[in-house]
Amino acid sequence: MLVSMNRSNSLNEGRYLLFLDILGFSDLVETRPTKEIYDVIDSALNAFWRWEKLNGQFKTIYFSDTFLFYQDPKGYGNWAFLDVYAIGSMVLSALLAAGIAARGAISFGEFEVELDSSGRHQVYFGKALIEAYKAEQQEKWIGITVLRSAWEPYEAAYPGMIDAFGRDKVWLRRADGVLLLNPLIKLRDWYGLAGMGEVEKPYSKWDAPEFPNDILALKFIREKAESYAAIQDFTSPVAIKFHTTHKFLKDVLGDECYAWGLQAALPGNF
Repeated sequence: MLVSMNRSNSLNEGRYLLFLDILGFSDLVETRPTKEIYDVIDSALNAFWRWEKLNGQFKTIYFSDTFLFYQDPKGYGNWAFLDVYAIGSMVLSALLAAGIAARGAISFGEFEVELDSSGRHQVYFGKALIEAYKAEQQEKWIGITVLRSAWEPYEAAYPGMIDAFGRDKVWLRRADGVLLLNPLIKLRDWYGLAGMGEVEKPYSKWDAPEFPNDILALKFIREKAESYAAIQDFTSPVAIKFHTTHKFLKDVLGDECYAWGLQAALPGNF
């Protein structure tokens, strides 16, 4: 009984949180002009703010190379889980399309956002933030992981749906129970219809910006992975991230969808 009450309180007081880091940001700051750094940050913020405006239930916190996209009203809701993973995938796609590598994690739990006693400074902390930060730091790829704390409440409400989404390639489940999120959802959605001639060229104008972003995101990851392969670099930390991500995208998209995505990026199609 006590365990059930504690779980209920945790669900009622929790929030969904996406923790996202721009990779290689310190090198960017040390080697690139201020304007270029600003443009990278602005591009990332625009990706978040677009969905913040459209959704209204999530807010963004930004500092240095880190973005927190969090559920504003407290309390578990099925809608919040569906929104945070879908928005997370499309934000990552937008960043990759702009040539910005990022890595993140989605968690659910305690996350407090308050103003200090002066009313001038925002204070934020919580177990969901710590969990997502630690999980993100452990990964060796470019992508977003959905942690057990995030998906288990949804699975409890809708048994079997997590695996059903997995069969639809929304994510791949790893042996440790972590979900590897597919950032190219629109690419998979339109692939089948394109085969029936229902998607018009140029693809850059179709279902913009999400679908064109997916095409450019795949192109970015493939070209970076191939550039490291061309110099026989398969072991440096940055090369491992791109090779691992490239393989993941091949696996989650499937051979035919992956090949179509590459063709979609060609000048005559895009």
